[in-house]
Amino acid sequence: MENSLAYLFRAQMTMKQLTNSMDMMRSACAPKFKIEEADLHGLRKSVFPADPDKDLKCYTMCIAQMAGTMTKKGEISFSKTMAQIEAMLPPELKTMAKEALSHCKDTQASYKDPCDKTYFSAKCAADFSPDTFMFP
Repeated sequence: MENSLAYLFRAQMTMKQLTNSMDMMRSACAPKFKIEEADLHGLRKSVFPADPDKDLKCYTMCIAQMAGTMTKKGEISFSKTMAQIEAMLPPELKTMAKEALSHCKDTQASYKDPCDKTYFSAKCAADFSPDTFMFP
């Protein structure tokens, strides 16, 4: 499956393709965790609970791993994430995504657990740009 994801991320996507790839990532990660469907829909709409359970936080890490934006040490790679934004996002989302990434790049430093690092970094990006933020 990773090869198919890598293929998807090589070219800039349309909004429909992006949504389809997010659905595919969700389908791969969500069954690994006990997460309510409403919480998954909330993430897609920039609704990140302030006090999430471990499963929801680790779901975000699973997504980051699938997207190829995590280091082997369990941290979000700024350069890998920036490259993914440039390579795959539709033009109308790129600028805001890059601004959100830059704004939130130090969020993970406040956390030790990789699940916390990804969840709260994604929450920061969602809070920074709730109208354009998208999460699988």
